[in-house]
Amino acid sequence: MTAAARANDRRHVGGMIFAEAGGMSLIHVLQRTPSLAGVDLAGLTRMASFASQRSFQRGASLWQAGDQPRALTVIRNGLIKILRVGGNGRVSICGLFGAPESIGDVMLLKASPYPASAVVATETASIVTIPGELVLECLAKCPELGVSLTCSVHRKLTALHDKIEILGAGAVDARLATALLKLHAEFGDELDDGTSFIPVALSRRELAEWVSTAFETAIRTMSRWEREGVLTTSERGFILHDISALRVVSGIAPSRSDDCASAHACAPVPEPS
Repeated sequence: MTAAARANDRRHVGGMIFAEAGGMSLIHVLQRTPSLAGVDLAGLTRMASFASQRSFQRGASLWQAGDQPRALTVIRNGLIKILRVGGNGRVSICGLFGAPESIGDVMLLKASPYPASAVVATETASIVTIPGELVLECLAKCPELGVSLTCSVHRKLTALHDKIEILGAGAVDARLATALLKLHAEFGDELDDGTSFIPVALSRRELAEWVSTAFETAIRTMSRWEREGVLTTSERGFILHDISALRVVSGIAPSRSDDCASAHACAPVPEPS
């Protein structure tokens, strides 16, 4: 989204959808939630009457792996990261989700414990929770809700595919570049000066957890890219000065040396005189 378009969208703040200043009604929050798209106004009104709203600070847990789901969780604003701890104790970020998505849908429907933890990844985040019994009751009466929840699950699978693509990119440099390009595609803004802004303030440790590398390796790689003018880091996120360099490192775009080799290979061979 360009800076001009973002300015015209009063709900778009820092690359994420937030409630209007002055407060978006809970009904409107639920209406814009994709996983509830099949519910009519009467059903949403009933959900809103039983829903709870809470705000959290960065690092707060919405739930821990192994907890039993008791509600459908809708992100009103902010970002939530899904964390899983491996057998070696290393923490890995499985996905990042923002408004107006819901999270934990599959486990609620299966009545199974959460396999991973949900933690606030932005300075603050607000969520809306709808009792699971009410969601299941609506699901029995409204087949359209089942379709919406299925589509929501599909979007979660896309996040998993993104994670697989990141891990399959190869070396750490390529994995970090791929991760930043994924963030840019999901949340990025194109600024008037030609740079791109990703309004997601992930720490070096969080980047390391996302691409499954050592904390120190993430620091070295990001520091080198900052020295080379590829990007800068701010308290609000990342500014990409040379996104084409990240595309080359990720393997999405060929390097200049590859271009030259390709051009040389394709050059016409002069006929013998």
